[in-house]
Amino acid sequence: MRVKEKIVYFFQSKTCKRIAFFIGILFLLVTGFVAISPEPFLKFGYPGVFIMSAIGGSSLLLIPLASHFNIYLLAFAGAFGMAINDSIAWIIGNSGKAVVDRPVKLKKIEHSIEKYGIFAIFFWSLIPFPYDIIGLVAGYLGLSYVRYIIPTFLGKFIRFTLIGLGILSFF
Repeated sequence: MRVKEKIVYFFQSKTCKRIAFFIGILFLLVTGFVAISPEPFLKFGYPGVFIMSAIGGSSLLLIPLASHFNIYLLAFAGAFGMAINDSIAWIIGNSGKAVVDRPVKLKKIEHSIEKYGIFAIFFWSLIPFPYDIIGLVAGYLGLSYVRYIIPTFLGKFIRFTLIGLGILSFF
């Protein structure tokens, strides 16, 4: 079995899914505790927000931390971390061409990216949506990383700023 096949097999295995599920639940619990009582988390500052965002789920942190931090720096740290997180999906999609066939169910997203390019990426990053799908499709279509990551970051930054200012709900 080639290395690529072993990697694909591992990510499709029940063991990988169980590990991801456990880590996801653990992260949600930590995020929930921070959202309920942000004071212990405050000592980590903007780097803590960045790290939590890079792992995922920073939208839940924005509201309780908004009163303790500069909202624009908080949105920047959150958006930068989420952009790093979303890069993983782009990398998988970009390298996935060699491993998997073109997914038929994602035609609408694919069509919007092909038709509107970076504007579609920007729009999708503004709304609460499982954005990993966008990264997978953008990578699969061969959209350059720069054309993917800049609108991704800008959309997340605007969304997080609006959430932090209380103008937009995070759901």
